[in-house]
Amino acid sequence: MTQPMTAANQKTLLQIVQEVMGDFGLPKPTTVIGNTDKTVSQLLIHATRIGEELTAKGSINDGWPVLRKEYTFNLVGYGGFTGNTTSGSNVITGMPSTTNIAVGMIGTGTAIPYGATVTGVTSNSVTLNQNATSTSSGINFSFGQESYPIPADCDHFIQQTGWDRSFRWQLVGPLSPQEWQVLKSGISPTGPRMRFRIMGGQIYFNPVPASLDSIVLEYYSNGWCQSATSVAQTAWAADTDTAVLQDRLFILGMIARFLTRKGFDSSAAQREYEDAVDAAVGRAGGSRVLPLNARAEPPILLGSNNIPDTGFGS
Repeated sequence: MTQPMTAANQKTLLQIVQEVMGDFGLPKPTTVIGNTDKTVSQLLIHATRIGEELTAKGSINDGWPVLRKEYTFNLVGYGGFTGNTTSGSNVITGMPSTTNIAVGMIGTGTAIPYGATVTGVTSNSVTLNQNATSTSSGINFSFGQESYPIPADCDHFIQQTGWDRSFRWQLVGPLSPQEWQVLKSGISPTGPRMRFRIMGGQIYFNPVPASLDSIVLEYYSNGWCQSATSVAQTAWAADTDTAVLQDRLFILGMIARFLTRKGFDSSAAQREYEDAVDAAVGRAGGSRVLPLNARAEPPILLGSNNIPDTGFGS
């Protein structure tokens, strides 16, 4: 299996362009970013297009493993609050504590409408954007953050990888617009499972969390290059940037594109580039063995050959 590339063993943007220029017998530049030479500028554009092309090609079936990432974060939610409501008023009063409640959080309680948002907080009261539906004293409330940012380099989330690790439950979703509006606007049970929806560059959760659960999702990154400090990028920004994918693919692709743009026969170079890409994609994730003989499977962890006749599990 192809090993993940690091900045330490990858050619820099400058080195990539120098190698391509050298292949054509052209003078090797000392800089790329900011260089006004037309050939160097063209090769920078080619290097960018190759990065975008390779990322898109690999996104089919979540292709390049090096671009798959794990996104972990904690929900923000707190329960155990008590207070008083007055029908027609948007202020919860008589609260012993408002610690951890912040403007923008969603409040949950039997006397306030679903989705009521916090607009103000004092030491013993909370103001909402909606009025209470009944007058009650000493009732329970929880407050939580409904939406969370998506990673800046996220192209798309990988299906069936969302989990609430605190409860060991798989997340339900992503929900469709119709399903989300049923939950937000209709009358429906919430249930114990956490649901999620992706929209507006945010991940939304339902029910609104009342605890600090640990959430994980895997996603496919569009950061096909990186800075010298390994920060993912979607475009070259410095001569010291490196490709996240194999630099050889960039070199072969740039040669093919350069020949095409200059009107030369690029068929052989294009074929070499495409073959190299196909081979790299095929090797990148590894593959499981599919034996014709079932006995060739890896050792079975639990079975009649490796458990005692009695006392199993004691």
